[in-house]
Amino acid sequence: MSTVRDWFTGRWLSGGLALLGVLLVVPSLLSPTWEMSVSDREHGSVLSRQWEWSWGRVRQTGLEGVELRDEWNPVGLAVIVVLLVAALAGVAVWAARRGAWGRVAGLVAVGLLAGRVLTTVSDRVGRSIDEMDQGASGLSVRTGMTSAGSLETAAAVVLVVAVATMVFAALRDERTGGAGDPEPSGHGTREARVGRAAPADETVGLRPPGEHLSGPAVDLVEEERG
Repeated sequence: MSTVRDWFTGRWLSGGLALLGVLLVVPSLLSPTWEMSVSDREHGSVLSRQWEWSWGRVRQTGLEGVELRDEWNPVGLAVIVVLLVAALAGVAVWAARRGAWGRVAGLVAVGLLAGRVLTTVSDRVGRSIDEMDQGASGLSVRTGMTSAGSLETAAAVVLVVAVATMVFAALRDERTGGAGDPEPSGHGTREARVGRAAPADETVGLRPPGEHLSGPAVDLVEEERG
């Protein structure tokens, strides 16, 4: 039971959650996280569509799919790529190193990515609430998150949980001097090994079995006849 508890509260669980959160963010690099379409209510034709990426790219098309604009944000893309790479390196250091600098580096890298993703997700969710019932006379406006946006939203939750578990594991390692991880199977502590060997030494100095019974035999049968 102690081994299971140590695993679930140790660096492997938190590192696994952090890695999952990083992987869930990756689709938002290539795919839009938000889309909006404006259509004619009477004829049902789509007048315009717009896609937005969480790192700043905006693409818009008009009637018959004619592209109206495609604006990129290279700085925003570079920032999210750097944060993703740093978070991956932080997870690797977190899982491999037991020193204080490894704990700090992993926690800071994952925390920065979590903060960035949480900011974009909260902004997107707020917009979805405001634009839930938009529309002009004769027009229908539909907005919503894409599949990549949903994955990024899930990534925000996973990364927040990962940061919380990493903080807990770091505090536990600091308190126990880095001895929080369970030992390999089949190898116990020195105290446990001594405890297992103790029963074999308890017989030293004891009297031979049955020694207290030695002595002249008592003839109980003769006394009964008398």
